[in-house]
Amino acid sequence: MAKTLCELCGEIFMKCATRTMEYYYKDRSVVLSQPGHYCQSCGESILSASDLKSTRNALAAFKAKVDNLLAPDEIRTTRKSLQLNQQQAAAICGGGKNAFSRYESGEVLIPRPASNLLKVLAKEKSLLASVSVEVA
Repeated sequence: MAKTLCELCGEIFMKCATRTMEYYYKDRSVVLSQPGHYCQSCGESILSASDLKSTRNALAAFKAKVDNLLAPDEIRTTRKSLQLNQQQAAAICGGGKNAFSRYESGEVLIPRPASNLLKVLAKEKSLLASVSVEVA
């Protein structure tokens, strides 16, 4: 097993582990299990892209809850219940052809108008016909 040098203290005490980390957003916080490399000497952590990706959806769901937006899983469930693919949903709500892929993966928070429109359409599916557009 290769030893990793701590970039902060210079010691060779980095260990791959999962730790509980508290994340803050606005006036709220959430505790998540965060994988990464942690220095056993000084406590510094190094989080790779894949480490961050493992908590991205949970963080996005937390931020969405704080902002009263649909969470990534709720966006996907709502879109599918409306029988829309991602491109159709983007054509109706805006945001570009790859927007819903990013919203559903937690990469980007959904804008409030798009979230509100999906909430309304989920409750009143009959309104979908009045906002539907052709997708090429």
